Amino acid sequence: MKRLRTIFIGSIAVITALMTTSCEKQYITEEYVTEKHYNEYYGSKVYTREYIIVKEDWKSAEYADGRKYLYAEFDNPDVTENVMETGAVLGYFWFTYDAKTNSSSWNLLPYVYPYLYENDQKETAVVGENIRLEYETGRVSFIVEDLDGILPDEMGDELYFKVVVIDSLD
Repeated sequence: MKRLRTIFIGSIAVITALMTTSCEKQYITEEYVTEKHYNEYYGSKVYTREYIIVKEDWKSAEYADGRKYLYAEFDNPDVTENVMETGAVLGYFWFTYDAKTNSSSWNLLPYVYPYLYENDQKETAVVGENIRLEYETGRVSFIVEDLDGILPDEMGDELYFKVVVIDSLD
């Protein structure tokens, strides 16, 4: 009975943890592009990870000049010192541009798009929103900022991002 209770409580803890955290899919493609030149090989390894970012992952912050932004940070062990020195890191954002036809595509970051903003006085204006990727060794951050400096609206829907890391062969 004690063992059954322990298994039950452990199962609930695991399910709760899975439901309250964001999801990261890891696709390590390790594509080698090689060329032999004077008995040396040149090329790269390519690693791809997808991130599903939920509302709870976003944190708000402010630049020194008062502009506000949202960000979500994640570990990414593919971003190594070698990548920082000789490789590249690319970010993509999954955007549905026509909900009626479910037309979507991966868009290279930074991604800037206009949206219609309405204030409390029912005045409307077009505001640009910038979505970008920042990275450092072992870490990636997704940043969302309105170009008018006001804190972007809360992110209620899941957002999908892809990070591609290109590491050169030594």
